[in-house]
Amino acid sequence: MSQQSIQISKKNQIIELRITQMAIYLQSKIIEAMDNEQHVYYLFFYKNHYLTYVKPSKLKRKSFISEALTKGLILPPNHPLVFSSITLEHPFKKYSFQQLIKNAKNLFTPQEVAFLTTFFESFISKKTIFSYIQTIFYDYRRNGKMFSSYRILRILMDFCPNESWVKGIASDLNFIKYSKLYDQLADVLIDKDPLYMENRLFKLKENKQQYQRLEQLLKNQSRWMDLIGFYLQTINEENYPSLLQFIQVHLPKDDIISVLEDLFQKEQHIPELINDLLDLYIENKDAEKIIQLLIRSKLSLTTSQAQAFEEILNEVDLNPRYFQSEQMDSFLAPLFHINPEKAKIFLHQFITLLLKEQNIDSIIECLEPLKGCIPAIPILKKIEQMQKLSNDPDQQLLLGQLFYEFGQYDQAIDCFSWEMELKAYDPKPVKWLAKLYNEIGMNQEHQAYTQLYIDMQKRA
Repeated sequence: MSQQSIQISKKNQIIELRITQMAIYLQSKIIEAMDNEQHVYYLFFYKNHYLTYVKPSKLKRKSFISEALTKGLILPPNHPLVFSSITLEHPFKKYSFQQLIKNAKNLFTPQEVAFLTTFFESFISKKTIFSYIQTIFYDYRRNGKMFSSYRILRILMDFCPNESWVKGIASDLNFIKYSKLYDQLADVLIDKDPLYMENRLFKLKENKQQYQRLEQLLKNQSRWMDLIGFYLQTINEENYPSLLQFIQVHLPKDDIISVLEDLFQKEQHIPELINDLLDLYIENKDAEKIIQLLIRSKLSLTTSQAQAFEEILNEVDLNPRYFQSEQMDSFLAPLFHINPEKAKIFLHQFITLLLKEQNIDSIIECLEPLKGCIPAIPILKKIEQMQKLSNDPDQQLLLGQLFYEFGQYDQAIDCFSWEMELKAYDPKPVKWLAKLYNEIGMNQEHQAYTQLYIDMQKRA
């Protein structure tokens, strides 16, 4: 089973599902996954503990899961938070509503159990969920725990605000004093009703003061992974340092890189993010990722970064196949300034690849931006020379030598063969043909041209 797949138990069978995404929303995490027949499943977690899975027929508008998939943080299947922030059991079992409640009661407070039942509005009748939460309300009120019963009422006021019973109870004079606290989002609720405060503050997170209150609430509860998810969803230059601080403490280095890479795909305007990624790539001596980052970000290297990059380039063999032709100019130009010798080798390799796929005119056009790089000029002149010689039948020997220099053996053989026909008494093209056939392993041809060259030398 791969890191992007999970297993469920269904009718005494084990079914493997491919994770497609995960939503983090309030205290929930919802994994979306598919089986081999493209059927969708949702696996629900509350505060990282598994609840159950469902196979939906449809999702109700404005239901909890619909809100989670539209307003929550959506992570790709390979994101480190998908597996680091939930408890795994294999295979995942499906629990009925009653089993789910029984399991949840062993882990959570009655208020939390009431809230998590609202996750399943798209799959269980609203009346069933309402009735269950209502019994918790009555239990508290019967025992004289008025504030606890009001906390449950606030869940119902969010879940079914138009229900006549909810409206009637909410107007009860016994609850007026509590209602004022909630309307004011009083600080005392951080301790007395953190669940409500978290849900409410999340909806008000665009307000800086409420953002900071929610941030502190998550810190107070030591919910580091949820805090990381919160930073990811609200990322900007101001809170990026906080995100970095927490992932450095709570994630291994490879996961830190993955988190920052995923973030860079979405948010390319945070300079610190780009610099941190670059430093991590330099630390890993990952030349290809450094180059890709430089190409995409147009980042200017500091003196120390440039020196470190130069040392890395001296230790690795870069493969031009990793780069698209339109990216090469933006990479090669700065590389000629950082490490001219390495850049010349790389340019030579790149031209060798291009000659297998493009004509010389296209290659010259592609390399036009490099004409301002003085160390690149000798190589560029060779390509321009090849362009001129391609239409000159008297210069096929020189053209063949240039094709040979760039590893284009078939074209070189054609040039030397043509030169040999035009200049039957000249041993030079024969010598080149013998050399080429030897290098490409065609021994019979190599021996024939070697003997011909010897005979021509004797007659000279």
